Amino acid sequence: MKFRCERDALVEQLSTASRAVSSRGGALPVLTGIHLKASDDVLTMTGSDLEITVRSSIAVFVSEPGEAVLPSRIAVDIVRSLDSGAIDVEVSGDEAKISGGRSQFAVRTLPVDDFPSIADPTGDQVSVATVDLTAGLKQVVRAASGDDARPILTGVLMSAEDGGLRLVATDSYRLAVRDLPDATVLSEGQKVLVPSRALDELTRVLGDSDEVTVCLGEREVSFDVVIEDGSVQVTTRLIEGEFPNYRQLIPSSYPNQLTIGREPLLEAVRRVKLMARDTTP
Repeated sequence: MKFRCERDALVEQLSTASRAVSSRGGALPVLTGIHLKASDDVLTMTGSDLEITVRSSIAVFVSEPGEAVLPSRIAVDIVRSLDSGAIDVEVSGDEAKISGGRSQFAVRTLPVDDFPSIADPTGDQVSVATVDLTAGLKQVVRAASGDDARPILTGVLMSAEDGGLRLVATDSYRLAVRDLPDATVLSEGQKVLVPSRALDELTRVLGDSDEVTVCLGEREVSFDVVIEDGSVQVTTRLIEGEFPNYRQLIPSSYPNQLTIGREPLLEAVRRVKLMARDTTP
């Protein structure tokens, strides 16, 4: 495998794919690496921990098609350290050479045959405007739990509600609910539980894109985004189980209401938060 591309485009998408890479690898050490496939002047980079998979693609000049698996951390660090401009990547046997300007690195690759084959979800595809979806995810995902001992609460409930999409997350202490009236992702009465980590990564990827294509399978869901330098796909397994009945936690009415400016409230909360740090005795 041999290709040439711009350093800035490569480091950005290589970093994106690396965020899904397993930190330890477990029974599959190859999962600590990023799978590269170069063909038809397109480089596809895949990182996965088998729960979440991020696949990013950019245009490159391919002189020799092929595939390889590079150690994720060192590959990203090497490309980031190079000067802006064209860089060359060549893989021969179990060694990858990365060069740019007056710098050249040689890295031992991981067994490409050990990298698992990850199929795309099969199902109907729906395109959704990213403006409201991005805002909704930023408001709701933060309420999900980070405790893997309670896997149901680490997910975000996505359900069809009044012809739109409802996002719900809770860690049993706080609850966030956001309705997206114009987002028709699910059929009437359908609901799925998506890992919050995958949606957090999706929020990073969306950026300034206009829309995202959602493909929902029986046990997984994928989000495809077209970006300036190529495309990114985030795929994740759905969480199995019943989400708590959050509706009973929402009061039907409120005896008191207060109207206050957004910015003054945020400034007041920031000041008070200084005295509520985790390290404060």
